[in-house]
Amino acid sequence: MTVKVVTDSTADLSPETAQRLGITVIPLNIHFGRETFRDGIDLTTREFFRKLHTSPLPPFTSPPSEATFYEAYAKLSRETDEAISIHISSRLSGTYRVASEAAESILGQCRIMVMDSLTTSLALGNLAIAAAEAAQEGANLDEVVRLVRGMIPHLYLVFFVETFDYLERGGRIGKAQALLGTMLGIKPLLIIEEGEIQPLEKVSTRTNALERLFEFITEFPHIEKMTLFKGIESMGMEELLQRIEATYPDKEVDVITYGLALATYVGPGAMGVFVYEGME
Repeated sequence: MTVKVVTDSTADLSPETAQRLGITVIPLNIHFGRETFRDGIDLTTREFFRKLHTSPLPPFTSPPSEATFYEAYAKLSRETDEAISIHISSRLSGTYRVASEAAESILGQCRIMVMDSLTTSLALGNLAIAAAEAAQEGANLDEVVRLVRGMIPHLYLVFFVETFDYLERGGRIGKAQALLGTMLGIKPLLIIEEGEIQPLEKVSTRTNALERLFEFITEFPHIEKMTLFKGIESMGMEELLQRIEATYPDKEVDVITYGLALATYVGPGAMGVFVYEGME
């Protein structure tokens, strides 16, 4: 039987990709006050950003319920005896913990390996895609797990935000740090490292931020995959894309709008790049 792949909605997979590769996507919950929405099901990206501007309360995320995971795992156990479930960093969400608890309930019915990706968004999505493609080519669960573990150290997500507000609301930085950054007009360049959002560099203008993103990309001697990501209100991506295409004329570079879970932390105007350098 083919190994089945599960991930969560922070992976920013398109429905078409998930369906083509048979990936089960478990939605996180997005909360605006007492309103709760399932990411990617009850709330579109455009509706989310509209609420972001009109809601008196900032949004926050919560993991899927254990029952949601159990239902998905139970269904897969009728289709296969091996599955891998890869999720957003346990330092950013409790999703990995809930998935692990649900997987224990399926013991004896299906062997499920739950993995902490130590990342999110496009990096997580690429792990899920690689796992599903390997499974379709006949890899067993142990081989898929080794592949994913090998890829994780070679995945990079770097981005900058227009304002500290969303990071402060989400508990990623303190109020004093957010206030000081706003007063100084700093646009922090951030990286997801060791499972956490960490500062990489401080820049003073959007132009400097775009320049630093470009420099970060060109520091890699080899890039297997690269994708730019932006919010619904991001500006300046075209300029960065043109520079990248001129520097890497043979490299296909996609541009996507990041998902709702990441947007709760970075707001509507962030921009960044995902790089997978490969394991060569």
